[in-house]
Amino acid sequence: DVEDPPSAVVRFLEQTGLMQEDPDWSADSAESEGYDEAPLVITSRGYEFMLQDVRVQVWQFILQYFQSLENHKRCDEIRSEALLFLICLSFCRVGEAYSAAGLSAIGQTLMKDFSQFGLLYVADAGNDGGKSKVFYPTRVAVNLVAGGLDDDDDNDDGGGASGSEASVAAVRALEASLNAPRPSRSHVAIIVQTNFQLCAYTTSELHVSMLGLFCDITNYRRLPNVIFYRITRESIKSAFKLGIEAGQILRFLRMHAHPRLRTGDQPLVPSNVEDQIWLWDQERHRVKLDEVYNVQCRTGAEFNAVQQYAADIGAYVWGSEAKLRLLVRYSLAERALAFLRRWRSREAARAA
Repeated sequence: DVEDPPSAVVRFLEQTGLMQEDPDWSADSAESEGYDEAPLVITSRGYEFMLQDVRVQVWQFILQYFQSLENHKRCDEIRSEALLFLICLSFCRVGEAYSAAGLSAIGQTLMKDFSQFGLLYVADAGNDGGKSKVFYPTRVAVNLVAGGLDDDDDNDDGGGASGSEASVAAVRALEASLNAPRPSRSHVAIIVQTNFQLCAYTTSELHVSMLGLFCDITNYRRLPNVIFYRITRESIKSAFKLGIEAGQILRFLRMHAHPRLRTGDQPLVPSNVEDQIWLWDQERHRVKLDEVYNVQCRTGAEFNAVQQYAADIGAYVWGSEAKLRLLVRYSLAERALAFLRRWRSREAARAA
């Protein structure tokens, strides 16, 4: 059975807009689906969050945690101690136990809260009814401040010389997990081929689901520690409909590229695949919708005057001199109509 996430995590997902109540859920569907209240569904912002680096995700949790403290009377003190706690964690070792006895009252609270975000694992230290605690920093906590990937670097195509692409520790951990008899579920290594086939070394169902956001899930091959997908126009278009951008897909593929790809001069994502993804993205902007207002003129002179005025103020969209018809931007239509009324008044005064 899968455990429900802590309530603090659920609140974070709702407050940041990563998840929302299912808009299609109704009381009638409660009995058939077995829900007492509307279930949460992922938003477009949530899909974007899923493709980010783990450290970026955790920092968003921490920043939201800091924002939740704004109304606390000891807000500044708690924030300062939390930052100091995080910095100290970067000097700890993964898997080593640290006593919580030396932590202050605020530190004890932070320890419990950080454990909900996956930064720490808290355990009882003895047979004293749970009074003595120890905590074990996770790899994410140790690398949170100083280590990791540069998530903002979208244009770096890789090579082993770039320290911003991956830390040496992360690469070694990934290689070790892939060489193990039973690979770790915390890593994924992706190879994108020039024929648009994607090979992902992973045993995590979460990673498989994430790849399914932009890969063709109707035709794939699965082995114990590797899965083969294909990147297609339809699969990328489906990702766009979820609110995922082309840059986010490419950044995800670079971020989780196989370590062997970082040892040479070849790009982490083949150039033809990257260019095609950008072209599919540009297809969404072939047609631009603009709200317009129809202006019907009476004479050719009136048409020319209104057309010139609309062009001067940036309202002109289209015109037909044969039909004496103009289309102007709706946001500027009132100014064009006001000019038309003034022009007709002047012409009427001249005729009189």
